[in-house]
Amino acid sequence: MESYFQYWGKAKKDPQAEGPDYHLLPYHCLDVAAVGEVWWNNSQVIRNSFLQVTGLNEAQTKAWVLFFIALHDYGKFDVRFQLKAPRAWEQVNSAMSGLNAGLNQKKINQYYHGPAGVYWFYQDLEERFKSDGRFGDNEDWAAWISWFAPVAGHHGAIPAASESNDDGYALPVSCDTSIVDSLMSARLEWLRLLEAIFLIPAGLSLADNPPEIKTSRGYENSQTMLAGFCAVCDWIGSSDFFPYNSVPINEISTLKTWYQKRLKLASDALYAAGVISQIKPDPSISKLLDGYQPRQIQCLVKGLRVAQSLTLVEASTGSGKTETALAYAWELLALGLADSIIFALPTQATSNAMLKRLELAAPILFDNTVNVILAHGRASYQDNFIRLKEAVIPQTVQAADEALVQCGQWLAQSRKRVFLGQIGVCTIDQVLVSVLPIKHKFVRGFGVGRSVLIVDEVHAYDSYMYGLLTGVLQQQRLAGGSAILLSATLPAHQKKQLTEAWGSSFDESEKSYPLITQCVSAETSYFNLEELPGQQPQETQVHIELIEDENMFSNSLLDQRMLDAVRSGAQVCLICNLVDVAQNTYQRLLALIKQIPDLDVSQIDIFHSRFVFADRQVKEKRVVDLFGKKPDPEDARAKGHLLIATQVVEQSLDVDFDWLITQLCPVDLLFQRMGRLHRHSRSRPSGFEKALCSVLVPTSIDYQLHALIYGNSRVLWRTHKLLEQAVFEQNSILSFPTIYRDWIEPVYHEDVWPNEPAEIIKSYDEYLKQAKASCYTAKFNMNRSFSMDDTDGNAALLTRDGEMGLNLVPYFLNAKGKRSLINGLVVDELHASEKFEKINLNTVSVPASWWRKKTELPQPDELGLIWLEFKKSNNELTTVFGEWCYNYHSTTGLQRKAINEKDAI
Repeated sequence: MESYFQYWGKAKKDPQAEGPDYHLLPYHCLDVAAVGEVWWNNSQVIRNSFLQVTGLNEAQTKAWVLFFIALHDYGKFDVRFQLKAPRAWEQVNSAMSGLNAGLNQKKINQYYHGPAGVYWFYQDLEERFKSDGRFGDNEDWAAWISWFAPVAGHHGAIPAASESNDDGYALPVSCDTSIVDSLMSARLEWLRLLEAIFLIPAGLSLADNPPEIKTSRGYENSQTMLAGFCAVCDWIGSSDFFPYNSVPINEISTLKTWYQKRLKLASDALYAAGVISQIKPDPSISKLLDGYQPRQIQCLVKGLRVAQSLTLVEASTGSGKTETALAYAWELLALGLADSIIFALPTQATSNAMLKRLELAAPILFDNTVNVILAHGRASYQDNFIRLKEAVIPQTVQAADEALVQCGQWLAQSRKRVFLGQIGVCTIDQVLVSVLPIKHKFVRGFGVGRSVLIVDEVHAYDSYMYGLLTGVLQQQRLAGGSAILLSATLPAHQKKQLTEAWGSSFDESEKSYPLITQCVSAETSYFNLEELPGQQPQETQVHIELIEDENMFSNSLLDQRMLDAVRSGAQVCLICNLVDVAQNTYQRLLALIKQIPDLDVSQIDIFHSRFVFADRQVKEKRVVDLFGKKPDPEDARAKGHLLIATQVVEQSLDVDFDWLITQLCPVDLLFQRMGRLHRHSRSRPSGFEKALCSVLVPTSIDYQLHALIYGNSRVLWRTHKLLEQAVFEQNSILSFPTIYRDWIEPVYHEDVWPNEPAEIIKSYDEYLKQAKASCYTAKFNMNRSFSMDDTDGNAALLTRDGEMGLNLVPYFLNAKGKRSLINGLVVDELHASEKFEKINLNTVSVPASWWRKKTELPQPDELGLIWLEFKKSNNELTTVFGEWCYNYHSTTGLQRKAINEKDAI
């Protein structure tokens, strides 16, 4: 028997289960290589990504890739790993298992075969890899470790080359020398076998060096695709599709035949996992538009170069940017430049809304079954996503044929797999994590790299997140992927930052609108509607009025106007910048409505982020059903409604109001809010035939907490000045889309305005320093050396700068003194399998500043949850902790007031 067959690679946990107790190590490694080969044959994207790195022909590139994937478990040829399953070790190598290894259980438990594999690989070939007696100081080692380290890191982190010289991986000196010799002999024989199976047929040998995978700092790591590809192949190759085999095959020809048979199992496993894509041919935007002809920005798709690219789409709200992006992504998919689509959005609410739209688009883009995955912190509880996961478990044969859009169980099992299906819908932090120091970051990078990455509302991110996003774009370009960025408009300095991340540039004199900017390699092209007569966007007008208040609050006159509008049948929305302001305003208006005979409380609602998740889901669905394009029920808009909301409605939610009132905010976000005004063609109540946006502005240049929220008081002041100018010089009318360029560019331009107050200039200088520091922090975090699990709360913290939300769990004690959640479930009576899910549904996100002094809330538990005991009265929870009074109601959410204000709750 060949010595490499004297080691197990997989051992079953349950000795009573059917089948062999172990799977021989060579068989497992070849199973993983088989997955890689089938996937390679089915994905032009994967082939191109490696061909781009190696510069070799396809046969040789494939040979090196499969050879190294089969080497991924090289570190398992070690007695310490083998002793992790003593029963299997005794059976597979009874002779060696009886020798003295001089090992205790601690040394066995602390053995990690990934980095140890790098050590043994260097030691086994030391004469080749050392130069002038020094460790790894030659071209051979640089070439081999650039491939070997990524595959050895398949369990979470790519080992450093220096680990190859770490004596901590050496066997103890007390270990029997025959064991050391046998291990080395098995490893070298394994190398020669893989040479015969993969390298020699391609005209290569162990004497050759693979082409070095060049790496540079941090996120610019070209090893991402190899590490991610190998890790996913290992996960699939370790699945139940590959039965254990404990019988050695000594003839190479017979072993090759065995391998060919495993390719069929690999194909079945890949399709079952849902990672193989089948693109529909003949892409056409009219198919996405259900037969309608493209209009405006959508007409530019056919003129774009179909190549690996960065594409920035700037067009007004409601102009069809989503369909534009999907149509161009389809072109890339059909040409084999991508396997899948990832759609990243700013918030969970916008991601949930996009999931429904992409579920409808999925069967137009892909053949056969399409896997659509939702990825954010609470995706598991989103109703639509739950239904997609259930679709993969048909109740009847007919249902199996009808479930064309689903989410495969394997894909849904881990956030690490969210980008491996055909369409991934996620919050932007799930993408940003791919360039941060977390375990298996390369799996996300691999998933993103083989996809068309679409980032919506790209203007909505701060300097820190832009720093991470530029890292994502650089990684995407190196991986051979493409990216599409969507926004109503972007200031020139942001477009310059994004295009430079792609290795291209932006001409700041380009002022066309709508505009598509496309970067292919270092060349930038611009596409506008000037040569498309009849496709210029129709001018729309928004009438504005300014309502002054020192604190930007609604006054009694405005309150009465809003209620009168509701009485007349109008759909009205008031957007506040702070949750507290929204809650107080809602309670005041609710009290007024109760006094009006022809209005009822069902005609007013509030929507913000400070609800327990279960209640927020209900709120979000009600808002979309009531104010969306197609109300549910159809007569929902037959009577008027008033929605008091925060920023949660300004991005990507398809809602439509007759009249919009908003507190002053930065100009780009103000336009986003206005995009929810008269969004769809429908009849309007009398008096609201014209789109009217009422803006609450301060009486001075003190923007108070609003400046802290947006971090930049200068954009607030400049937006305020332009609004005043429009009132006095433009008859209070804003004309879209021309106003996008006319206002956003000057608001964000670096030059000081002639009449800018000194305090505004000073505050901007401070903001600019903080912005630069945030960008530096982002780059620093991308290059940090430690690695954490992506389920660690600290990993999420690294995707944001500054304040992150805390997870607070309101609870009360029942009659038996046991902790009960808001929905009445008793915590200690929940089964372990559902406990975390039920608690998660009953958590509410609150600002981190609420725990600033660490005496304002209880200490977090081991999961980072803050448990706060309330007293329950009917449907309301109240408590006092420290200097604060807390109140929770499913209608208004969580409120906090200082004790001296408690009577106001």
